[in-house]
Amino acid sequence: MQKSNFKAGVALCLILILSACGFGDARTPEQWFNVTWSGLAGSDHLAFRGQAAIMRGENSKVEESVNFTGELQDHHQLALQTVLPSGESGENTGAVAAVSGPKTAYTAELQWQGGTWNLKSNENDAFTRGIARLNPLDQLEDMRTVKKTIRAEAGAPRGLKILRIELDPEEAKRRLKERLTEDMEAVKAGWQEKLVQVASDRRTKVESELESEWETGRNQLEAMLEQAKVKAVYHLTINRKTGLPVRLSSQTDLDYISGRGIREHEVMVTDSRFGSSG
Repeated sequence: MQKSNFKAGVALCLILILSACGFGDARTPEQWFNVTWSGLAGSDHLAFRGQAAIMRGENSKVEESVNFTGELQDHHQLALQTVLPSGESGENTGAVAAVSGPKTAYTAELQWQGGTWNLKSNENDAFTRGIARLNPLDQLEDMRTVKKTIRAEAGAPRGLKILRIELDPEEAKRRLKERLTEDMEAVKAGWQEKLVQVASDRRTKVESELESEWETGRNQLEAMLEQAKVKAVYHLTINRKTGLPVRLSSQTDLDYISGRGIREHEVMVTDSRFGSSG
């Protein structure tokens, strides 16, 4: 009897050890992703802070950088604030660098509606849309519906799960094209609204010039995207106990030929860290 109890005790210890080492984790990477998405969908309050930067050239020189914070309220109300250009860098998040200079804060109010995050205000210009796209909740939602490859990263800290999520290149390119096209349309809508401020005797000429410039820009964008190569990789860190995200970082590499016929390399990186809003 004692021998039997001893064996049972050893077996229980082995199970606990294996579980602590991750061998007892029966969830696939895809299931972990779904658990995290479901947890976020049920969150009433959530806060995050992050940084984003655009780097260009062979030396990946930072050309633009921004800090941002966000707070989710009542499941579907999100306030996203940025500071341009980024000044106080706070915690160093790796590849994302800070650029010193005067700071101006901007806020985008978003609402979850119809399965997407939408701007609540009428300010739908390209700049405001750009702020809204820093939203990591929106990034996770987008990833859920596109073709992708998910695998677990080795060496995650105790209590955490890290997923590497790479979008299908054509999916990444399609998403980029859709969003840049939306930005172009927002730019057009913006200057069309401001035409009323132009004297009536000059309005037709100004509109024609702006339309011509806009068409040229749109054609250049379409030509660039037609032959561009896009690679988008995300790293999602998950709290094993709660299933909620701890961190979401991304790197999007874009290779294209500019309007001057020069091959260009551009990288956008984002790094968001989650916490409770209290």
